[in-house]
Amino acid sequence: MLKTVVSILVLALSATTSFAADKMLADRHMERGGKCEACHTTMPPKAVATQQCLVCHGSYDKVAARTDKNDINPHDSHIENPDCTSCHRGHKKPVLLCDECHEFRELKVP
Repeated sequence: MLKTVVSILVLALSATTSFAADKMLADRHMERGGKCEACHTTMPPKAVATQQCLVCHGSYDKVAARTDKNDINPHDSHIENPDCTSCHRGHKKPVLLCDECHEFRELKVP
């Protein structure tokens, strides 16, 4: 049953995958060989917890080091270690949590 549900999700996602530069985060993960169950550990799928993101992406400090080349590093800010889903949305358009108070137009959230 679980394999069937996952297969349906994979087919549904691949059928809607856009070839535009601003693909959904889930599509980008799938293009790199990721599978739904790597992030979604329950069925039916629920929102992904930050701890699950860090399984592949390393510690929050490691993520901050990867984005240190930006003029403004959203992973090294006064908002200490927010949930990844505060900005990154696998199947929806991402948002920039920082923009609730600031206007960082140059930051692009995948």
